[in-house]
Amino acid sequence: MLLLFFVSAVSLLPRPALCIVAGSAYGLYGIPLALIGSILGASVAYWLGQVAGRRYGHRLTRRWHLLDALREAIRTSGWRIVLLCRFAPIAPSSLMSFMFGSTSTAFGPFLVATGLGILPGIALQVAAGAGLRAGLDGHLSTLQIVTFGMGLCAGLAALLLLGRKMRQVLASYQSDLTAEDRVR
Repeated sequence: MLLLFFVSAVSLLPRPALCIVAGSAYGLYGIPLALIGSILGASVAYWLGQVAGRRYGHRLTRRWHLLDALREAIRTSGWRIVLLCRFAPIAPSSLMSFMFGSTSTAFGPFLVATGLGILPGIALQVAAGAGLRAGLDGHLSTLQIVTFGMGLCAGLAALLLLGRKMRQVLASYQSDLTAEDRVR
């Protein structure tokens, strides 16, 4: 199971589905399996971003301004953006890890923010899998319901904060473009 989480963090396999399966198979003991495998896979994707992303990332950002704004937000806010993106993923985790590796984000802060950021989602998804199994067995607990609700609230808050930061970066980017037009 650990290997599956590693592979999902490097590829585009959906981690939430694996977490639900881990929760139904191992109960809440699936949380450390999912967390360790996901962090190891995110580390490899970060390294791939270091190797290839810095070389080719600038070509992509010239074409897509939203991608450029995201890279700039990551550059200026570093681990905070990593943490927010992990709380409420705006793209597959493997792509985000690759993106973080292609920026100036240091590996240590990336690793800590990744672990802290994915833990609530993993706990929520594993708990959902365990709750699904418990519900089918007729043993759904209040703790499982509360955990699910808290995870939804945390994900929504993180998504709102990230959206605000990206709007600030895009507005700054737009004003820079406008200033360049006035100079011409």
